[in-house]
Amino acid sequence: MRPLNFLLLLTALFTSVVMYGQQTNMIPTVPKPIPITDAEKWIAISPILLFLLITCLVFFKLKKDKVSLKDLLLDKDANVQIEVEKTKQKVAFLSASTESQQAMKDADATADNGEDPNASKPNTSVSRFLAFISGLVSVGLACVLTTFAIWNYFDVSNFPNLNNLVGVLLTLGIGVVPYAFNKITTAAK
Repeated sequence: MRPLNFLLLLTALFTSVVMYGQQTNMIPTVPKPIPITDAEKWIAISPILLFLLITCLVFFKLKKDKVSLKDLLLDKDANVQIEVEKTKQKVAFLSASTESQQAMKDADATADNGEDPNASKPNTSVSRFLAFISGLVSVGLACVLTTFAIWNYFDVSNFPNLNNLVGVLLTLGIGVVPYAFNKITTAAK
């Protein structure tokens, strides 16, 4: 037997003797948890309460000013473009001769009087709606995570590792991408 192998065998033997030779009747002490006080509970849930308060105040102010959520989600750029086109048509109509105006009125009267369903609806922006919803959910989730971290700190005296939630937060940020893309393409025109 080589001397190195012999030393490894002796080390393993003595290590096992030391490990198994300890008394096992010792009971490990578990620290008693300190209960969370009422003040700590209020501090912990304050981000959620603040989020709910601000959300209620914003919706109350919008209701008081008679502004609906639908009005906020309208694509005003498209509505302005439609109004500009209508103004150009009126200017062209008024600059035409009287006979041409009468012919246009007669043609309009004989045309199908069924209204175009797309013409009466305002241009709602789905991308703006997605950005609004994902932003609202992101802020709400951030408030809930902050509350959880504060509560956990008060309970066990350490902050939780929330690094694995980066993917969730980035996924919520994707809701803003269509709106940003629409704004960039509109600005590029």
